[in-house]
Amino acid sequence: MIAYADAHMPHQNGKIRLVLFDGQNALQDAATQSGYHRVSEATDMQFDFHNALDYPLPEGFHFVKAEHADMKKVDKCCWKGFDHEKTEGTWKDEDDQNGYLIWTAPHATAGLSVIIADEKEEYACLAGMWWTPKNRLAYMEPLCTIPQYRNRGLASAALSELYRRTKRLGATHMTGGMHEFYAKIGYEPAVKWTFWEKINLK
Repeated sequence: MIAYADAHMPHQNGKIRLVLFDGQNALQDAATQSGYHRVSEATDMQFDFHNALDYPLPEGFHFVKAEHADMKKVDKCCWKGFDHEKTEGTWKDEDDQNGYLIWTAPHATAGLSVIIADEKEEYACLAGMWWTPKNRLAYMEPLCTIPQYRNRGLASAALSELYRRTKRLGATHMTGGMHEFYAKIGYEPAVKWTFWEKINLK
């Protein structure tokens, strides 16, 4: 696999980058022998459903039923929620179809996703769900809150609602991300990503 990566993966600025999971010792040894160096690591968090996740929805907000979701509003929420306005300008509804793609992708379970709107029906927070019943994993992706409503408890409330919806289906764990926010609400370290680079390629 490492030799294949050398031959076929794109090189940028004279470097090639690998992402390996902690515990993939054979691959990491092969990478080292091939001239790669471990440059950083990051840990994804996961919530164990043996614990409870029960953060309330703040006053002035409500859940939107997934079947009534407005895809343009979903797109706009993601655009603002992931700070694209800072680098790419104001969102234009003709420029993005990510919401539609999320809702219609293979294995998508959009009916379980959580949308939170304000009193004017602007989507303030989105937490997507890709339920995988075979391994009882509630795979949460994406999670975002638009800037003006951050630090109000919306993301915690959205994840709590996902917890309730997926626990009824038999979920035992829910994925999160690497941000410290997850640890603050009860998530625990689960998957360590390690990042490797090889330099001075010819």
